[in-house]
Amino acid sequence: HGHKLTDVTLKNIDCIEEFKCTKVTKLAIREIDKDDTTQLLSLKLCLPGRYTRELAGVVMTKTRGNPFFVIQFLRSIVQNKMLSFSVRSRRWEWNCDVVNMQMNIDGVAELLTTRFNQLPVAMMDTLNIASCLGYQLEESTIVALSSTKEFLPLSM
Repeated sequence: HGHKLTDVTLKNIDCIEEFKCTKVTKLAIREIDKDDTTQLLSLKLCLPGRYTRELAGVVMTKTRGNPFFVIQFLRSIVQNKMLSFSVRSRRWEWNCDVVNMQMNIDGVAELLTTRFNQLPVAMMDTLNIASCLGYQLEESTIVALSSTKEFLPLSM
């Protein structure tokens, strides 16, 4: 079932599409499965699948295969030093029991919301404008539409 923010966003997108304010392209992004996650971890951690399969199972349980949550969850466990590179072993290491204690999907969604809310006002303004105008826009357009009249580059 959907979250309130997602439902509101989808309704806004439907309104924009209905009133032909701009061209709307919808992309369906499927959930990823344990094999996809194992492959992703193996690629990023430079380890064979037999080493990453158990961690992939924990990640899948916590994120339910949502690709955005998978990436955020992985960032979170790296930031919390649950997944770290060992110079001595010359490879990435983790403890699946410790990672399993990390937050669940609702916590990941909350983490994303918190991170967005911590962005500077000018960055939020820039993102709001950019989200309505598409992937190519001029700095002058953002400045003209911005309530703060500031522009912050979107590269973070």
